[in-house]
Amino acid sequence: MVETSTAPNPDPTGTGAPHGTGATGTSPGQPVYGPPGTGPDPNAQVYGYQAYGTGIPGNLDIGHALSYGLEKFKRNPGPWVAVTSLGLIIYLVFYLVVRVVEPNSMLGLLVVFAAVMTGLWLLQAAMVRGALYETDGYRPGFGSYFYLGSMANAFLTALLAFLATTLASALCLLPGIAVGIGCMFSLHFAIEQGQSPVEAIKSSFLLVLRDPVRVLLLVLTVLVVTALGLLACGFGLLVAGPVAVLAVTYAYRTLTGGPVSPV
Repeated sequence: MVETSTAPNPDPTGTGAPHGTGATGTSPGQPVYGPPGTGPDPNAQVYGYQAYGTGIPGNLDIGHALSYGLEKFKRNPGPWVAVTSLGLIIYLVFYLVVRVVEPNSMLGLLVVFAAVMTGLWLLQAAMVRGALYETDGYRPGFGSYFYLGSMANAFLTALLAFLATTLASALCLLPGIAVGIGCMFSLHFAIEQGQSPVEAIKSSFLLVLRDPVRVLLLVLTVLVVTALGLLACGFGLLVAGPVAVLAVTYAYRTLTGGPVSPV
């Protein structure tokens, strides 16, 4: 798949999915690769086993997932750093609001917390959107990360996954971890396939159960990468965050048999 300097226009159907969601001129389930004559380079290195979106699930390779994420980030670092920097801005705004307003009531704290979490969830959805474009073979610009289709659907999916994980964690730590891992692909299904929050979480659990051992190894690896990013005064997250999201999206496309563009 040929990589271009900009991402495609959002899906006019409103789903925002780059492939398989009934875009104009295509059938549902049929990948969209761009203008005619711009197929993948047959001589290019390909990660995984289903680079052209055969619909046949592949075997997840953790090393390939990380190297794929790193290579994609290195080829388009500017927009990724810009989008990830929004997380730092959200944190700084939260810190300033708490310092200036000093909310003393529980209601005030909840309002600030809800605002911060909303911003972080939408930022997470934007990064997933960008990673889906990258695996399609497009280099998204900054604005393309926010082609979420239904922003409300993405927000509600993230909210439901958060509540499910929190409630499970209140019962015991291990169930909370299990639910958190089970929800890891929910935003991918919500954004790319336009599934409802409940459907997206169900699809995510089923996908994790397809290869639970390797998915768990991927989660542990991503946590290590994120921890290393935190060690660099937090600024390492500007690289670790995108690489982690790209690696998880690579896993999503591999396990669903979706397209994984060469790097």
